[in-house]
Amino acid sequence: MADQPLKAHFAETVTLPDGRNVRVMAYPDGSIRFRVDGLPYVLTEAYLTGDATKDRAILKISPGKQGSSAAYNYVEELEKRNGQ
Repeated sequence: MADQPLKAHFAETVTLPDGRNVRVMAYPDGSIRFRVDGLPYVLTEAYLTGDATKDRAILKISPGKQGSSAAYNYVEELEKRNGQ
């Protein structure tokens, strides 16, 4: 029988100043999941092994479009979405 997906034992949503929501979920196996509203994103920075002295990992996502490294101007994109 296939393993059942783990249920998050912690979840919290943060609303950013521009109205986007970021949800962070933690699971019993130690994994962490992020859900971000808004534009498509591209991964622009990842330090997954962390800094041995600080024991951290860093992930950065930036607004982007398929095939691009990052959106050229996030403010312009927001204005288009909001019809300004």
